[in-house]
Amino acid sequence: MRKADAAKFLDISEKTLERLAKSGELSSKLEKGKTRDVVIFDEKELEAYKEKRESAKYRPAYDSPAQNSISKIATNADNQDRQIQMLSLTPMITVLAEAQRMLSLQNKPMLNLGESALVSGLAVTFLEKAVKDGRLKTFPGLRGSKVIRRTDLERLIHEL
Repeated sequence: MRKADAAKFLDISEKTLERLAKSGELSSKLEKGKTRDVVIFDEKELEAYKEKRESAKYRPAYDSPAQNSISKIATNADNQDRQIQMLSLTPMITVLAEAQRMLSLQNKPMLNLGESALVSGLAVTFLEKAVKDGRLKTFPGLRGSKVIRRTDLERLIHEL
């Protein structure tokens, strides 16, 4: 199947199809065309990939406590204890990850808007308005982003 037909069959763009072929998820081969070589994909492989992708769409990203009904928990007592411990640890793991992120931001002298909001506790929209009003100065960051000096952010907080 030609590239355009294969992309239409999978309901993805040709560029995405090229990325899948480059990463090795799909295989392709070149065949001689009238004027140039043409990329050809195997129909059976495309059907298998489409089935795999569609079956993954409806599977939940994680098992929530509501999905872990009593009937799903194994009868082994040790296994039950481990599952209960993991369910109780999940909120703690989230809090630890957030604390680790805050620690990494603690020593950064320049922060983007999202990081500034996280550190200060102020809303991003409030910070954007402060920038627009001239109460907070931004500097050019990487790839067109804007960054704020930590000292300027602290000054704004003290002015509030």
